[in-house]
Amino acid sequence: MLLFSFFIFISGVVLMCGRSMHLVTIFLGMEFSALGVFSVVGSLSAYNSLFVLLVIICISVSEAAIMLSLMVMMTRMYGNDRCMNLMTDKS
Repeated sequence: MLLFSFFIFISGVVLMCGRSMHLVTIFLGMEFSALGVFSVVGSLSAYNSLFVLLVIICISVSEAAIMLSLMVMMTRMYGNDRCMNLMTDKS
């Protein structure tokens, strides 16, 4: 289980760094990384740190909400979610 958790984390990092044309792929990679961290902490200390697991899940959910609101705001402002639009100014 621990090896699978590390594989999930590493695939999230590779997805986030390798395929970074759209915000959706970056956010998906970040969610895979958060899931990998949650799985590693859950498998290393199954009964000792349920509070830590709850905190990690809460942080992951708030991260997803912030990313979704950023993506909606960017889509409304620029018309798409490509990362190269973050560098341009449309004011």
